[in-house]
Amino acid sequence: MKTIYYNPVNENGGCVIRSISKALNKNYLDVKNELIHINESYNEEEVFEKYLFKNNFVIDNSYKNKLLKDINLNGVNIVFAHVNDWYHMMCVIDNIVYDKASFEEIKNMKIIKVYKLKRNEN
Repeated sequence: MKTIYYNPVNENGGCVIRSISKALNKNYLDVKNELIHINESYNEEEVFEKYLFKNNFVIDNSYKNKLLKDINLNGVNIVFAHVNDWYHMMCVIDNIVYDKASFEEIKNMKIIKVYKLKRNEN
């Protein structure tokens, strides 16, 4: 696993929007407005989950409580994790983390949930 710097808008507390915008290849401000439309408290789990489920994400609990450095994620994923009191969301596409944090900063984060983008099967 490696990281590629991704930070389209330098905004404190923007990890939820940043990870979703990268995963869905959507404009950061558009995602923010869509989340605010659901609820102004878009960093709350029930709010961003509602948005993710509406956009074809499903929860993959097989990574729960594992460390980020110990997992391998293919496809498009959003990882919700923590270390101590720092809760963070990041986009992981084919085992590459797109985030503004370095791998050293996030590698020991413990996974809370992985949201996997379900591909439409036509």
